[in-house]
Amino acid sequence: MTPADYAMAVGAGMLTGFVCAVPVGPINVAIMEEGIHSGRTRALIIALGALLMEMIYCVIAFGGFANLFEDPILSATVELVSFLAVTFFGIRYLMADTVTVQGKRARMIEQRLHPHTMFWTGFVRVLVNPNVLLFWIMISAVLLANGTLQPAWQSRMACAAGAGLGIAAWFVLLVFGSARVRNRFSDKTLVRFSHISGLLLLLLSIVIAVRLISTVAQQGS
Repeated sequence: MTPADYAMAVGAGMLTGFVCAVPVGPINVAIMEEGIHSGRTRALIIALGALLMEMIYCVIAFGGFANLFEDPILSATVELVSFLAVTFFGIRYLMADTVTVQGKRARMIEQRLHPHTMFWTGFVRVLVNPNVLLFWIMISAVLLANGTLQPAWQSRMACAAGAGLGIAAWFVLLVFGSARVRNRFSDKTLVRFSHISGLLLLLLSIVIAVRLISTVAQQGS
């Protein structure tokens, strides 16, 4: 791999990591509430726990798709599924008008695990959210299928590291933003961020669609 390949992998990971972390969800709500009511320290500890679990999901997702894209038909199928999934999440985030704290099943699992510290609260909140792993599997599939990432494990792990940087950047912004502006940082602010994330995902779905159409055209010619 060349330095340019590493730079592309890290850059793609940072961008997708930031976009993935922005949508309204249980961990963002927890960080925001701690930042507003208890200050930066407790919010940062929650963010560190959440970041660790996000990285575990990233490594699982990016580590499992190295050999799926040698067959052009399989590659096109994966891209089609990814296009539909990205479009679905994009519309869902763009249409969000309320803050989702946590689903009933996730609350039950969290109560059984009963995290005792802020760190493990952040860790468990990401652990019990299956959409996080699904999102990273989808993103890794898209990046590998369109050639942004190389099948080599170095490229995939560089992208996972970049994703960690992107996620961390968002968490830091959220921690310091919520702690600094206090009462001016509300649920509506998170909803607006979710709308921006949804728009970015829809733009990504357009890129996937163009790539998919090009692949199908090449196969037909």
